[in-house]
Amino acid sequence: MNKVINFLSATDIRFGVGAVQQVEQACAGLGIKKVLVVSDPFMVESGNVKHVTDVLDNTGVEYSIYSEFEPSPSVSQVLQASEFMQANDYDGIIGFGGGSSLDTAKAIAVLHSNPLPVEQYFGIDKVPNPVCPMILIPTTSGAGSEVSNACILRNEKTGVKGGICSGFIMANVAICDPALTVSCPPALTAAVGMDAYTHCIEGYVSNNANTITRLLHREAIRLISSNLRKAVANGKDIEARYNMMLGSMYAAWAMAVASLGACHAMAYAMEGKYHTSHGAANAALLPSVMKFNALGNLSLFREMAELMGENVESLNDREAALKAVASVKQLVEDIGIKSIRELGMTDEDVEPFAQSTLERQTRLLNFNPRALTVETCASIYRDALS
Repeated sequence: MNKVINFLSATDIRFGVGAVQQVEQACAGLGIKKVLVVSDPFMVESGNVKHVTDVLDNTGVEYSIYSEFEPSPSVSQVLQASEFMQANDYDGIIGFGGGSSLDTAKAIAVLHSNPLPVEQYFGIDKVPNPVCPMILIPTTSGAGSEVSNACILRNEKTGVKGGICSGFIMANVAICDPALTVSCPPALTAAVGMDAYTHCIEGYVSNNANTITRLLHREAIRLISSNLRKAVANGKDIEARYNMMLGSMYAAWAMAVASLGACHAMAYAMEGKYHTSHGAANAALLPSVMKFNALGNLSLFREMAELMGENVESLNDREAALKAVASVKQLVEDIGIKSIRELGMTDEDVEPFAQSTLERQTRLLNFNPRALTVETCASIYRDALS
């Protein structure tokens, strides 16, 4: 009751169909005269980036598009992008696309006003100087990077992803337009939607959760559990797309404080070796991680089952908690997410992945509701492989 709680937020969030048209006002409000639009190759080749550039064309804002990076951006790709920005004297950044685009934009912004190497900023609150003005516009409902304080980069030397967490990389303006997600294909909708759902579930039971984060995560669980199937089945269902983007935003908004846990920590090893989609890796591991974590806080897992629409009235806490696990497992199957074995992981990976997770992902594991050892981590991988 007397615990002091904190909450981080993007300065200005603009949400709704057509919100992308407010890019002009956002640039003007931040005093941006020359902006670098960071957007992945697909967004550029498909013409989707024109949702932003067409607006900028009618303003006095000068811009260039940068797309020289891959999904799961690497440290070296960010360095190249930073050099491009510095050489051309841009005074602001617009990130447009999925999580990779927004994370790349954030990392470039860090290097605009902070010295190399970028790896020194991996961890919590290690960025010493404020970054340049930043507008983030998601085109998927998943990563929630537009309202989070983190960006994830792949270190080619280690093959492991690292996270930069800092209040300085919260967007100055987050523009969330559900209409931008309508063209997102079913498989990608499923994967990124499960990434957002994992944010909800891990954040809800996190050791760092508080009253405000759980308020947002409760609504996010309701929204995603009742709309993800619809969005995958019919991408043109604008109501489902609206609710998914709202749920994704709520989930990441709260995640900036609550953080994540074992599922994300364990997924990174698989992503590093097999270049698995982040959302798919999380989804494939999530039921097994939940089953392990449930004993860490049965009452919270019972609450999640209720939020997912499960009838737990006649069940004890343990039975109700396992209903939440079953609900997520069924959702994963319904939307066509592959198992971790189908995604490439083998029995031989279990021990090295468990060792790597315990050694390299302590930041996330510290927030997990149940402590992990190498042995229990390995048991979760084996359960997901079975």
